[in-house]
Amino acid sequence: MTIAPLSPQAGTLTSYEPRVADHVIADEAVFIREMLEFRKRVLAGKETQNDHQLVTAWLAQCSTTGSVETVKTYHRHIERFRLFIRRWEEQPLQEQTDERLLTPGDPEAIEAFAAALRAEVKDGRLSPSTYNVCVAAVSSFYKWCSQPTRRGFTGVPLSPVPSGLQLKKQVRKAKALSHEQLHSVLHGARQCRDSASAGRDALIIRLVYLLGTRATETISLRWDDILQLESGPAIHVRAETAKGKKERFISINTVVLELLDQLKGAQPASEWLLPNLRRPDRHISRQGIWKICSRAGKQAGVKFWTHCARHTHATHAYAATHDPKLIQSTLGHSDISTTMELYVDETAGDSSTKHLTGAG
Repeated sequence: MTIAPLSPQAGTLTSYEPRVADHVIADEAVFIREMLEFRKRVLAGKETQNDHQLVTAWLAQCSTTGSVETVKTYHRHIERFRLFIRRWEEQPLQEQTDERLLTPGDPEAIEAFAAALRAEVKDGRLSPSTYNVCVAAVSSFYKWCSQPTRRGFTGVPLSPVPSGLQLKKQVRKAKALSHEQLHSVLHGARQCRDSASAGRDALIIRLVYLLGTRATETISLRWDDILQLESGPAIHVRAETAKGKKERFISINTVVLELLDQLKGAQPASEWLLPNLRRPDRHISRQGIWKICSRAGKQAGVKFWTHCARHTHATHAYAATHDPKLIQSTLGHSDISTTMELYVDETAGDSSTKHLTGAG
């Protein structure tokens, strides 16, 4: 069958045909079928969507859990890829009206993009994990575009992303602070002259440590999340703020309740447990709580951030309870191996031998 050449139309074949390479199409039958469908669309006056439309539609569906952070991260990485493609195609660096450079996808350009990122990893300007997320974003985009129900308007018959681009994942063992280091951080927070609310900062750090919650979970807590259950007082981590959309209840004691009373007296009235001091109708930001922890750590001479407090909680709690399931439940891990392999450090000066009383 001979496919008659299509008459050039703005934004259709002229931006599609020249970039179809033999190595993009792995199956000739699929290629012919998709080109025939594409030809029908052109003759009917229909066009494939431009890059902006495709990226916008993909971002609306890229996170299966609806995570705002995932969407922001993928958006940042796909824009990084788009900038590279503009350079690769020798086009203006600013996005152009009706830009169509992402379809049908050039494996050579994608490999070159990955190679450029790997060079940044080698130079220490990019972490391997960030590289993998960036590559995953590009792969996710093209996988979404090449789904059979979308090929007609995306112009991507098959995903052009080469296999094997991911770097081997580096598992980093968490490093918890000792009790002495934690006390130094709290003292550093109280003595920090760069903070207008040093006393409150120390209370926030204690809260993050005692609860073991993630940064997003912590800043999203409201005062009405403090509940009285049959088992006693607890803090409700809502599904919409929890990782994996799994709500949980963290039982608390009088130590935490007294801390919360102190916290309430050290800040403006608000529905939020940790309000923004300038805008009490809003909660503190992730960056804000990170600054509090980082500033206190710097004052104490140790590296400290919100997730470090979570790791420290896990290690100290395990040393006190030797109950991994309890810690898994409190931290909200779906797999206990995550708790034990990544969050709990070995306790110096302790061993399983010291917990045995002997036989016979």
